[in-house]
Amino acid sequence: MTAALPTVEAPCAVCGEGGADPVWATPDRAFAVPGHYTVVRCRGCGFLYQRPRVRDEHLAACYPDHYPRHQEPSPRMPIKGSKSRQRAARWALASGLGYEALRDARVSLLARLRGRRLLRRIRWSCPPWVGAGRYLDVGCGSGGALGVARALGWRVAGIEMDDAAAALARRFTDELHVGDILTAPFAPGRFDVVTAFHVLEHVPDPVEVARRMLDWLAPGGLLIVEVPNAGGLGAWLFGGAWAGLELPRHLSHFTPATLEAVIAKAGGKVVWTWHQAKPRTYLWSLSAWLRDRGWNALARLTELRPIYGVLKLGLEVLVPLARQARRGEAIRIGAVRSRRT
Repeated sequence: MTAALPTVEAPCAVCGEGGADPVWATPDRAFAVPGHYTVVRCRGCGFLYQRPRVRDEHLAACYPDHYPRHQEPSPRMPIKGSKSRQRAARWALASGLGYEALRDARVSLLARLRGRRLLRRIRWSCPPWVGAGRYLDVGCGSGGALGVARALGWRVAGIEMDDAAAALARRFTDELHVGDILTAPFAPGRFDVVTAFHVLEHVPDPVEVARRMLDWLAPGGLLIVEVPNAGGLGAWLFGGAWAGLELPRHLSHFTPATLEAVIAKAGGKVVWTWHQAKPRTYLWSLSAWLRDRGWNALARLTELRPIYGVLKLGLEVLVPLARQARRGEAIRIGAVRSRRT
């Protein structure tokens, strides 16, 4: 591929405003899709989005064959690690989220203390148990989250656009829609939990996709969405070099406020927000920032294993501070349906 992909001008997906101001412009740093891509800020509501963006019929070309669709099972609902950590995680899930089938007969005081600490994170990753409820993962990839959810007792279903990834996801469910989210045949009110991890930033119309996901919720159901945080510390520090931009694949760029606005317009209400950050995201952004300034040798130096390890260790101190300041690299929200749309 050598020619830039055809693009289209589009107004803000949230408020419909046509006026916007440029914020960042970068090439495709990850897969070298030809072209230069611009993120603008809507003058009406402040939403950040790619404009012009690649036309819908050419979006698939933004995802080369080696795009990482086929990942190891998702850690978003984990019971993994050492045996002692697994015992602590099972105790946390049983005591804090209602997964009584996971409760061990005997749990040490140390495991309980560790479990309480784990629960602070697990509670944002794992939905409360509702008794063999129905779980849908939108953009399920190779099915990692489906496998973990099924192991926890959920009846699972998935949506995935990529044929190869979907073939792997069928290990965990036969109820799998391969294709566009908006053409999925699931009936309204069918699922107790719907998740979409790093999906909403990829779709041309995030409001319509959010509306569809909310419509799939049963009464009392929960929608969990995670997206990169364009209002986080990394975007503030590194600007157009921020790893979360991932142009041209990321069409929308959310802050907590604009993600809440999308959910509200779709007929939902955000009931909790959680921020997360990982040192490697800052280090990826730092490397790109250095290269943008022509400091290639310094960028390569930061990528050497010993130096990378030292920097990563140092950033372990920054990560909790970014989360506490609500400036994490990704935002995860829980939302409920506030009205039928």
